[in-house]
Amino acid sequence: MRGESLADALAAQEAAWHERPAVRHLYEGWYRQVVVRLSSKPGPTIELGSGIGRFNEFWPDVTLTDVEPTASTNVVVDAVALPFEDQSAANLVLFDVFHHLADPARFFDEATRTLIPGGRVVIVDPYCSPVSYVAYRWLHDERTDLAGPGLEIDKEIASNPRESNQARATLVFFRQQQDYGARWPGLPIVERRRFSFVAYPLSGGFTGRQLAPCFLRRPLDVLERVALRELAHDVDHPRQQPQQQRARLLLRDE
Repeated sequence: MRGESLADALAAQEAAWHERPAVRHLYEGWYRQVVVRLSSKPGPTIELGSGIGRFNEFWPDVTLTDVEPTASTNVVVDAVALPFEDQSAANLVLFDVFHHLADPARFFDEATRTLIPGGRVVIVDPYCSPVSYVAYRWLHDERTDLAGPGLEIDKEIASNPRESNQARATLVFFRQQQDYGARWPGLPIVERRRFSFVAYPLSGGFTGRQLAPCFLRRPLDVLERVALRELAHDVDHPRQQPQQQRARLLLRDE
């Protein structure tokens, strides 16, 4: 919830992680999808906004960070002012974090500066389809505003680091994709992939009511892989150099 502290929010997520096997199953699959998209170049992998810190169970050699000290992290990092040397990181991972950034343009500047040649940014964030937008807008406690700023500074988020706009990835990587490409040609989007159209809403997420029994988890996985195959956007960059930095996206179409 918006009014609760980060510590309280993470404690609730940690409890849900143990109590909700359907949600845990989904996140474990998503973490594996992130792992296979990481750059193999030598250098640190840094997760920004690590939350309860579960990604290190799938990629142990990761630096977990957050905007303030937490039980799962010991490095405080602001994504728009990264405290890392130029060309020092192999991967930057943002899992459910991008929509909390007040100034994504500054993040892309920082990512371009920080990544080594061949490094990658991997982002997992909500996607607003006509159906999921309604659910986000009216059934979720976080703000969802398709009329809000995309690459521009979001003043509501800037005034409160716990604020967000769940439509941010849709605005930036779909509606403003050409603007993005013109401003950061050295960090091209090489993949946009939508997923979890059915399974996550039926799981109830971390706080909602579970609508499907756990034994349907794997059938739902198969259904979604087939149903959403045509919704995966692979962005082709024929001039891309092997040593070029890259951005890959995984977008939850909930």
